[in-house]
Amino acid sequence: MMSITLAIANQIDRIVPNATIYTEKIEQMFEEPSFYVYEINTTSKDEIMDQQIRKHMYCVTFFPDSKNEAIGIKEQCENMRNNLLDEFLFLDDLSIKLLDREAKTGQEELVFTFVVKYRVRKVEAVSKIQTLEQTGGLKRG
Repeated sequence: MMSITLAIANQIDRIVPNATIYTEKIEQMFEEPSFYVYEINTTSKDEIMDQQIRKHMYCVTFFPDSKNEAIGIKEQCENMRNNLLDEFLFLDDLSIKLLDREAKTGQEELVFTFVVKYRVRKVEAVSKIQTLEQTGGLKRG
């Protein structure tokens, strides 16, 4: 199965082509504008028939171009917020809808959080029938 983080990065790239997307924390010297994708937490709730509901909360942080004098940081964040709210609804690679989407504009960044929720079932190895022997005959024959 494809990583959810990778599916998120692929979806952002579809919305903002050629965007710089980080999935690992970079201490310094990262490019602007860019996105940083990371998972906040994961929960798993057991259900009947050996099924689970898994819920992952993710955060996508957008860092605008601080050197762009034509468009200010706040305006870049507002434009990206609207773009993500309008277009970032679904992960095409995994066929999963994003839930509980929320965007907050900070001092120099946009923080976009959402939930990915899906059901999993434990797959047990079942041995297949290798041979079948049958005994029988005709009744009263």
